[in-house]
Amino acid sequence: MKTQNSNPSGFVPLHGLATLGAGGLTVSFFIWLLFLTPHPGLPVPVFETLSAYAGSGEGAWWFVRLLQAAIAVFALIHLYLVVWMLRGLSAFKRSAGFAAFRQSHQGIQWMVRPLVLAMMINVMFILGMVFVPGLWDIREMLFPLALIGFGLVALDAITIWSSHLAGLYENTADNAGSGLAGMLPAFTFAMVAVGFSASAAMSHEKVTAGVGFTGAVLLIVFAFFIATAHFIVQFPAMMREGVKAPASGTLWMAIPISTVLGIAVYRLMMGAQHVWGAAVGQVLPAVTLLVFMAVQVFFYLLGRAVMQRNQGWRYLVTDHPQAASLSLICPGVGAFVLGMFVVFRALMPLEILNSSTQWILLMPLLLLQLATIGLFLRLMRTAMPGQGAPAS
Repeated sequence: MKTQNSNPSGFVPLHGLATLGAGGLTVSFFIWLLFLTPHPGLPVPVFETLSAYAGSGEGAWWFVRLLQAAIAVFALIHLYLVVWMLRGLSAFKRSAGFAAFRQSHQGIQWMVRPLVLAMMINVMFILGMVFVPGLWDIREMLFPLALIGFGLVALDAITIWSSHLAGLYENTADNAGSGLAGMLPAFTFAMVAVGFSASAAMSHEKVTAGVGFTGAVLLIVFAFFIATAHFIVQFPAMMREGVKAPASGTLWMAIPISTVLGIAVYRLMMGAQHVWGAAVGQVLPAVTLLVFMAVQVFFYLLGRAVMQRNQGWRYLVTDHPQAASLSLICPGVGAFVLGMFVVFRALMPLEILNSSTQWILLMPLLLLQLATIGLFLRLMRTAMPGQGAPAS
């Protein structure tokens, strides 16, 4: 993935993917609490349910406290990196090469700003649920604020995308070998959509849930058509021209996109059921999650095949770590998170797994999470400004 860089600090917009990775890992720790701690009558665990479970035994206490500590650490890293990223983007905007950057295909990387801001709102809600007593009692006051926040982020994303759209495919010279880098807008819209879907799934006020439902549907459609159109355009070019090693990670971008779209659609089903009384059942959500998992498997195999030929993983992680290397973090997070949803909201409801056999899949998912954390820490040392190779 090529990035023009005239910024003396070495920062380029793709460095913002480190911020996104820290936020995604924060979410990944919360997922364990979501599925493995009791929260009767509530769709998510909150401070009170976690405290009650932690008091039920020594093992439960360590389980909850270790995950809370991990959430706190990675959320603080995420918030620190948000401030760092915004400062970096501001400096990059003042650099000599910014005008040329925005007019090129790489200009779409500016979508990293709304993408990270949407993740930040999600992280803030996780911090509130896990650490703030009584927050769930005022949820109906908070959901409208969240919708306003996601609405502003969506407006920013639409503005950036539409300003770049007209000339997106006018010149293919700087787009050759770029893989699926143009899927970044789809990732952004999907991330904002999953934020809207939270209010649709958890609010009991029809107006609030309806606004969240509508916003999520609109942005899901945006994400789906952008991703599909870009894949249709780029796939033949990839077959003819190949994919440059720095762009290899973009082939796995569909993995986190599938995760957030799958969770957004699942939440919309839950909202339709508990707010409007739709008969959703268990099979339809399970099939939906399995379809999105199948998409992930397809793009994993595609990316793996390409990286075996162009040595993309070695190039990005070992030989030339750079801003584009950070695109490899989100696929691990996305595969883990959707995998957990598949286990607990698809395979167990369909009685394919039970409380004993669930660990057949949970252990590989745990290893994937640990490997992703290791990759994140490694790239934080080697791929950040002033540490890795120049973006190419």
